[in-house]
Amino acid sequence: MPNTLLNKALVGLLGCAVAFFIILGVLAALPSAIRDALPDGVLGGAVITLGLAGARRLTRRSR
Repeated sequence: MPNTLLNKALVGLLGCAVAFFIILGVLAALPSAIRDALPDGVLGGAVITLGLAGARRLTRRSR
């Protein structure tokens, strides 16, 4: 399958979705006092960072 822009976008979206559920699982395991102290931007920033890192790893060409 050619490495098209649409393919890269779908892989990035999938990476963000997986990262979102991983972050939600981690947040659910935290005590409520720590969860309440975290700002909302922490969740969004972590999801975007993990999603882009995962997408970049999946779209690299083999050498």
